[in-house]
Amino acid sequence: MKPSRAVLITGVSSLSGLSSGTGRALALRLHRAGWPVYASGRNLDGLKDLAEAGVTTLRVDVNDEASMAAAVDRICAEHGAVGVLINNAAYSLNGTIEQTPMDEVRRQFETNVFGLSRMTQLVLPGMREQGAGRIVVMSSIFGLFATPGRGYYEATKHALEAIADSLRLEVARFGVEVVIIEPSPILGAFVPTTVGDLGLSPRPEQDPYGDFWERFVVWHGAYREVEHPKGRGRLSLRADDVAAVIEKAITVRNPRIRYRIGIPVRLLRPQRVIFGERAWEKFVRTFFPTP
Repeated sequence: MKPSRAVLITGVSSLSGLSSGTGRALALRLHRAGWPVYASGRNLDGLKDLAEAGVTTLRVDVNDEASMAAAVDRICAEHGAVGVLINNAAYSLNGTIEQTPMDEVRRQFETNVFGLSRMTQLVLPGMREQGAGRIVVMSSIFGLFATPGRGYYEATKHALEAIADSLRLEVARFGVEVVIIEPSPILGAFVPTTVGDLGLSPRPEQDPYGDFWERFVVWHGAYREVEHPKGRGRLSLRADDVAAVIEKAITVRNPRIRYRIGIPVRLLRPQRVIFGERAWEKFVRTFFPTP
């Protein structure tokens, strides 16, 4: 019996209620290539366009154990196991280390780290039983270094790097492969348009970091213009670029451990080694908005 090719993608619908970004692009790409795709998200209404295109959609909240288990149970009933898990669900929490309420920090880790970990635990028994499977972990360029204003989000991506490396070594003997995706900034992803979009507490006008947040929003403008990016935005990626690499990562016989997508993330590691830590920090302070 051939191993399952069923693909489960988490986090395809956004909080705005629309299918969006890399998850949507990947679901459509794999569906058109003939993969049995299960696109999941918290908002089924936001997945209507995918359902109309023929993609199977599921309501899955990675903070809700029952919804995750139900999705895995359904795929196992229909295909024997989840063949490929794309851990795509995530969001970016904005805030300084000092000011971000701890309940928001916990919610960030619940979604970006603990939800991913639990979903991975749920699919692994079926993968082990069939002796095959592939797990894709969506990291980021910010899983390799950190900047002001998004430290807790970046901490979750650092955590995923370690989890994926450990998991890969643990499950290799069972025929399960683990791939880490490290994209450069993606146009339109997690990009605020106003300070109000940042969801900050306390309110910006009472914030000792308030002037920083103004610069933070302006700086991200380079990544807001999807159609005709300028400046830094010209080195950014589109969701389809990332989806194409993920398709390759789950299709090739021997996938890479890490897929670094785009010029910025490929230059990062050697640049930091060459610069040294002090010069690297000076670069971060110069390039990124800093309080």
